[in-house]
Amino acid sequence: MAEADYDADTDDPLDRWVADARADEASLRRKRERWLAQQAQEEATLLGVLADLAERGVCLGLRLRCGQVVQGQVRVVGRDFVVVATPARTGGSRRSGRARREGDVLVALGEITAVRTPPGEGLASGDRAVTSRSTLAEAVTRLVAERERVVVALVGDHHLVRGTLWSVGQDVVVVRLDDDSLPAAMAYVPLGAIAQVSLS
Repeated sequence: MAEADYDADTDDPLDRWVADARADEASLRRKRERWLAQQAQEEATLLGVLADLAERGVCLGLRLRCGQVVQGQVRVVGRDFVVVATPARTGGSRRSGRARREGDVLVALGEITAVRTPPGEGLASGDRAVTSRSTLAEAVTRLVAERERVVVALVGDHHLVRGTLWSVGQDVVVVRLDDDSLPAAMAYVPLGAIAQVSLS
């Protein structure tokens, strides 16, 4: 015997009961999904939002305190910074066996004032756990080993420090400046004064 389709408009009490039960179940499922989404938003952190958007490969606009906007995909979410692969990145050459990523920008988390996604991008789940415990200081230290050429933007200042990363101390970064002075001039930048580091 073929199974009959249930019709909510039928006079059969059993059919009406089954239709009502299905409607109640669908309503409860929607309420639970809304509750879970609300819960995720209430537990959201900026790092969690950035981690979720990084996993999706979304192209973002990060507005900084200085008014500048850094656009690109977040590649790394660290404890106090993110690495953004900007459209200006032309790929990597090899140096000391490691890929160099020109155009990458290390942005201090405390300098980000807003994160903008493209139109139509779904809501980010900001409760995402961040697994990387790397800090900006550790990332800059790794770049020193590669003698990377950088442009360092300073907190609350439009001045840029251009040159080669030379060393990192307890709380200071040394940059060998790109100028014509002989011997080369050095700039000593407090780690806490770094808003972003761009690989040039």
